[in-house]
Amino acid sequence: MTTPDISALLERIGCARPLRPDAATLRGLYRAWRRQVPYENIDTQLGRHITLEANDLVDKFGHRRRGGQCFEANAAFVLLLRGIGFEAILVDGAAEREIYGDERWGGHNALLVRIQDETWLADVGLADPFLDPLPLRAGRYRSGEFAYALERLEEGVWRAHHHPAALLSSVDFHTTAREASRYVAQANSQRGQLMVHLHKDGYKQALRSRTVRRATHSGDTHIRTLTTIAEFAQTLAEVFGVPLDDLGSSGLHALWDITGEQHARWLSNRAKAH
Repeated sequence: MTTPDISALLERIGCARPLRPDAATLRGLYRAWRRQVPYENIDTQLGRHITLEANDLVDKFGHRRRGGQCFEANAAFVLLLRGIGFEAILVDGAAEREIYGDERWGGHNALLVRIQDETWLADVGLADPFLDPLPLRAGRYRSGEFAYALERLEEGVWRAHHHPAALLSSVDFHTTAREASRYVAQANSQRGQLMVHLHKDGYKQALRSRTVRRATHSGDTHIRTLTTIAEFAQTLAEVFGVPLDDLGSSGLHALWDITGEQHARWLSNRAKAH
């Protein structure tokens, strides 16, 4: 198998060669990816097939400047890291397994990086990611104003605890390497509601169906509902950096209709709850 050209991925996140496979470079790449590449499940909303082939990932994330769900984002980031010379692997993950149990295995993948004698958790596939890679050692870690923790559950199984205000409380993961192809079926089976997230250093933006939430790290939150397709398109393009030409006019209109149904269900469920 030929090694994919990662130049488009580096250009996408604003990094240039030469780069060395060390901890400082990993941290810089991780932060750049988190700031520039949104978590999004637009393709699954539109029924478009998700592929985890290397050249397709470079095309989607690099040339077409899209984001993706966890299986795609971590698979693309692995390609980028390996292209620089890092020893990086994909592993099975499970979000909030401590709450929902073992059925969560298979719903996520994670990413581990080995640098000399240290292993790092560098999971760019979360809608609400950790601000920096975390060293795979049991203990508490501070990144900016947030505190995280890593816990070894058993041989080859770890739990990363998110900060209290995060979207999810924890992520469990194995340490056994898996091929990207293992996750194709899961990637194409997960639809749910539209999710587009982008996590900057001081704030995060989230689009759920037709509701946009902007939250700062200090706790300030602004929520608004998108009421026109023009506003919807502008938000995708300008707030989250989703290229509208990649969706196409028909894709944009289909997504608007889909999110309308999702938003109506949400309003109905909220009314019943009250």
